Amino acid sequence: MEHLDVLIIGAGLSGIGAACRLRMDHPGRSLALLETRGRPGGTWDLFRYPGIRSDSDLYTFGYDFRPWREEKAIADGPSILHYLKETAAEYGVDSLIRYHHRVLSADWSSRDAHWTVTVERTHTPEPGPDLAPAEPVGTGEILQLTAGWIFNAAGYYRYGEGYAPELPDRELFAGPIVHPQHWPEDLDVAGKRIAVLGSGATAVTLVPALAELGARVTMVQRTPTYILPVPAKDPLARRLRGVVGPERTGRIMAEVSARRQRYIWVFCQRWPNLARKLIRGIQSRKVPEGFELDKHLNPPYRPWDQRLCAVPDGDFFTALRSGSATVVTGLTTGFTERGLRLASGAEVEADVVVTATGFTIQVLGGMELKLDGVPVNLAEHVAYRGVMLSGVPNMAFAIGYTNASWTLKVGLLTQWFSRLLSSMDRHGYTSAVPVAPPGMPTRPLLDFGAGYVQRSLSSLPRQGLQAPWLMTMNFLADRRDLQKGALADEYLHFSGDAGRAGGAAGNAGRADDSAADRFVTLESGLRLCYRVEGPDDGEPVVLLSGLGLDLAAWPAEFVQGLAAAGYRVIRPDNRDAGRSGRMDTPAPTLLRQALGRPMPGAYRIEDMADDVAGLLEHLQVGRAHMVGMSLGGMIAQSVAAHHPDRVLTLTSLISTTGARDVGAAAFSTKRRFAARPPRTREEFIRARVALMRHLAGRTHPADPAREAELAGKAWDRGAYPDGGTARARQLGAINASGDRTEALTGIRVPTLVIHGDRDPIVHPSGGAATVAAIPGSRLATIPGMGHYFSPAVVPELLRLVTGHLAARTVDSV
Repeated sequence: MEHLDVLIIGAGLSGIGAACRLRMDHPGRSLALLETRGRPGGTWDLFRYPGIRSDSDLYTFGYDFRPWREEKAIADGPSILHYLKETAAEYGVDSLIRYHHRVLSADWSSRDAHWTVTVERTHTPEPGPDLAPAEPVGTGEILQLTAGWIFNAAGYYRYGEGYAPELPDRELFAGPIVHPQHWPEDLDVAGKRIAVLGSGATAVTLVPALAELGARVTMVQRTPTYILPVPAKDPLARRLRGVVGPERTGRIMAEVSARRQRYIWVFCQRWPNLARKLIRGIQSRKVPEGFELDKHLNPPYRPWDQRLCAVPDGDFFTALRSGSATVVTGLTTGFTERGLRLASGAEVEADVVVTATGFTIQVLGGMELKLDGVPVNLAEHVAYRGVMLSGVPNMAFAIGYTNASWTLKVGLLTQWFSRLLSSMDRHGYTSAVPVAPPGMPTRPLLDFGAGYVQRSLSSLPRQGLQAPWLMTMNFLADRRDLQKGALADEYLHFSGDAGRAGGAAGNAGRADDSAADRFVTLESGLRLCYRVEGPDDGEPVVLLSGLGLDLAAWPAEFVQGLAAAGYRVIRPDNRDAGRSGRMDTPAPTLLRQALGRPMPGAYRIEDMADDVAGLLEHLQVGRAHMVGMSLGGMIAQSVAAHHPDRVLTLTSLISTTGARDVGAAAFSTKRRFAARPPRTREEFIRARVALMRHLAGRTHPADPAREAELAGKAWDRGAYPDGGTARARQLGAINASGDRTEALTGIRVPTLVIHGDRDPIVHPSGGAATVAAIPGSRLATIPGMGHYFSPAVVPELLRLVTGHLAARTVDSV
């Protein structure tokens, strides 16, 4: 049975965001997203009605790690969907989504400390007679998998069924009755009378969009809503773009908009009468002459008891002034042959009726939840920090804000979830469960007046009256708590053995040769990925990879040759590479990288050497041969210098001492390293192939097809683009360590230095300096070799290395 470290349910806004966060912070964890439908995007792919857009500004609706760069602050649905797909591709999440997989149930096993998840494969049938997009249906094919954690990002409403009130005489109406959740693709509204039943954000969006398509629209509302015009393009953002560019503008505006949303909400709650007066003053200048403002735009509740409807550039009011849209306020009692009947006896004539009347709530995607086989009644559980549920181990869920952008909260809770996983690694825990105090008073999960929420409160979990059981709607307070506050408290209980989680169970079901990946959490808290090949009783050889490369960068022929010679080969992913953990230390800027200046707070090569020593301690290996290439050579040198009792021999390949006057890279190489990091798998493969061809040189050129295959595997193992920060941090370690020549003079183990005479990144002078620094070492130069191990040079490389390792055995005899 396949096992996943984290299973994410849903590939919409929340699911993609959570997956990106885990890819950034926990590349070593196995991860998949299960999506019932056949496309990503969730709500933003499902809803296709005219004019669909966000009801929050995209600066806060976008992800914190990938700011919104477009000019429109209130964006349309297709733009948002494109943003989600682009983000998923950029962070390698698109390849992790498994479509047409509906989660039916999840059962937690206390004995095994994991979930057993039952999944049904689905398919999407052809659209029905009403031409509405069809929803996936089950095929009856069932599969199971296990997961250490479940992150439920399925949203809170049922995709297959929107809410529509039961109105009598529905069969009398001759025209189509459409719910926005299932908009027919070929519905022609031009010249038709459209009655939009409802007054929420969907209705307020539909009215101007349908009017623009040539329809005559009547919004039929039972209760008015607060509707407020806002600029489609934020004036402050427009000015900032010309000064700091789109990327920094997005980051600045995210903070500005989050605070602005909070201040508006607080103002409305504290001074509701003044807020109402200000809103009505703005509306009075936008509505057409003779419009009954007191009747149609005068809600009986306070501002922000329900969401304010923001309309970009006042398009709703523009439609009213043009005469193509009107508003009717009153209770709808049923259908007639010609439209809708109101309680007043009036009739609203229509050719098409749109029921923009809300959603049907569905918690956790509708799956059945069990604990050791016993079904869970969600209404008996309490939300913990808005992330987990009391009494339910190893499950997080995503519920955003109701008074601000949904993503603001989801971004915070995914960061907290990531911190929790890191903390559990450090302490050796495999399960976490919030435990609520007995008899704790509770209240409904959502303090929100929307009808679709009120109809479903009895089936939802509860919340407490104070932290950490309170579902706060305050972004600034949540940021202090979830991002910077104490991670654990007396209510969050931990248990388990990390060795069991990081062993065979954690590797079961992996694709390709990633099944060989193992993990250990060192005393420093770093989660290190590694592989072990060759006979168990063979002398251990540690292979350390270069800058930005993972353990798979070592030629397979070289690794297999060492194993065939009887050596036990140990290959770790360095920190900030492959599937090992990412660090939170600062990354040097391009200028600091170019100048070679240390970055305050950066880790050092010595710290990376400590990682190797910690891995050997975990594997109960006393001493091992150290073999490192490039940056790996520097790490291997540092292990020999600072942990001499751990080293049998040292082999430093295409590396240097850190002295500024030796081993300098060619300008052409520096220029390539300064290029914009690739954003997709395809870009990554192209960039990696081009780099390897450059590093290989002309004598022993790289094979593009072979390098493309290796690059694809490297991407799939976690070499995803992250703005170049992980590689920059490794480069920062080199700069922070500076000239290590003095430390190298103390190395006393047999040392072989191998270099190519065509190396464009570490000049051969770096190898010569290494030999000069280490007493008794010897230099082997491979003619025509660049900073790359082509198949043509691997036999010679293997001969030199195995000869050096064997010589140590002979000398010791």
